[in-house]
Parts: sequence; C-alpha cells; structure tokens
Amino acid sequence: MTRARGLDALLKSYEPVAVALSGGTDSSVLLALARHHGIQVIAISVDTGLTPPGELAAARKLSERLGLPHVVIPLDMLDIPAVRENRPDRCYVCKRAMMEAIVAEARRQGCRTVVDGTHADDRPAARPGMRVLSELGIKSPFAECGMGKADVEALARELGVPVRPPSACLATRIPTGEAVTRECLALVAAAEALLAREIPGTIRVRCSGGCRASIEADPAYRRRLEELLGAVKVLGFADVTIASGGYREGGADSWKR
Repeated sequence: MTRARGLDALLKSYEPVAVALSGGTDSSVLLALARHHGIQVIAISVDTGLTPPGELAAARKLSERLGLPHVVIPLDMLDIPAVRENRPDRCYVCKRAMMEAIVAEARRQGCRTVVDGTHADDRPAARPGMRVLSELGIKSPFAECGMGKADVEALARELGVPVRPPSACLATRIPTGEAVTRECLALVAAAEALLAREIPGTIRVRCSGGCRASIEADPAYRRRLEELLGAVKVLGFADVTIASGGYREGGADSWKR
C-alpha cells in the first residue's frame, strides 16, 4: 500500500474527524485531502490573539472554498499567566490550552478524532507543544504515514492548496522572560505584514527591550530592507535594525544564537 493510500485509509478509520486548522500549509492540506476523499470532516481553529493575521483568514477562506463547517474558538492567551509572562514553558501551556479547546469543541460537534498537520520532519525537541498531541490523543496522519514536508507540499500542489511560508505564533518574536504585550504583538504583526508586501520568503520581526526590532529576512533583499526601515520604525518601534544572516529557525530560542 502506498503512503498516499495508507493516509486515505487512516483518515477513514478516524472519521468523523475534526482538523485542527491553523491556516498554515500542513493543516490546510490535511483538510483539503479529507474533503477530496469524502471523509466526514469539519475544521476547528482557535483565535488566540497570537496568530499572524493572515493565518486565520486563510483558514476561513479554505473552509469556505471546500464547503466545510469551520468553527473558530476565541481564546485570549494573554489571560494565561505563563503565556503573558513568557515563561520557558509558554509554548507547551499555550498549545495545551488551544488543543484542549479544540478537543472539547470536536466532542460537541460529534467528532470521534482530532487530527493535526504535524508531519514526519517536525522535530519534537524544536516544538515543545508537540507533547500535548500524545497527551490529548490527537492524531497526526502525515507523521504516522512517514510523510515529510516535501510530501505535504506535493499534495498541496495536487489539491490546489497554496504553499505558505513557515509561520509561527507571534510570541516567538519576543525573548523568553520578557512579557508578551498587546502593544508589541500589534507592532510585530503590522511590521511583518508591511515587509511581506515588499519582500518574498520568510520574514521575522523580533521585538525586545522596549519595542526595539530586529528584522530577519533573505539577505539578498537587504537593500530593499534598508529602504523600508523608516516605514517600519514609524509604526511605533523605538529602534529597528537588520539581523545579519537572515531568518533563523527556532522561534524564541533563536534569540540564544
């Protein structure tokens, strides 16, 4: 049995299914694939206040295009002390709260299984929130079938799902231990949206020490970045610089490198 057929059979064994839909490529492909194979499926998203604005909009758009029910749960993560204070376990606590809300809603909707877009290339050590999946019984069909990022992107092309640049919770832009504030989150979201209109690829605006920003983007576009520094600063940052070396993976841990 090919991995694609195995994935189809696995999803059928889980239905009725709720897809934890972030709006990113992986969960979007999973939802589209379930719809393509006639799986009984709904989408559930969480509006945490920490998600880049385009993600939730993309989740809504895809669900509408596929003609599938889409439930959005409002959950203000800054009401949770570990998240607001940006403690070392912030990612785990945030993921736990979010997935508990999705599991509870899935049960209310009559779904038997919650699935997410985690794939075989995702590294648990780099994503502390992955521990939540096993704790809550959430299934990851791509990972279970040994399908990695390239496999998911190939499916995206087949299904007509846009392959979006990697995204992450906006709190990862702030060093661990520094409080996560609504002001800083709004500045980061606005700056990244402004830059994304001008520069391709992954962009991160790291914010620390009283709204001082460091921009990570493809070094090939450094000249254009320099031209945009004034427009970014006027959003409300105290200072704006360009990080050498471009985008660094690792979320909040990237500050350590």
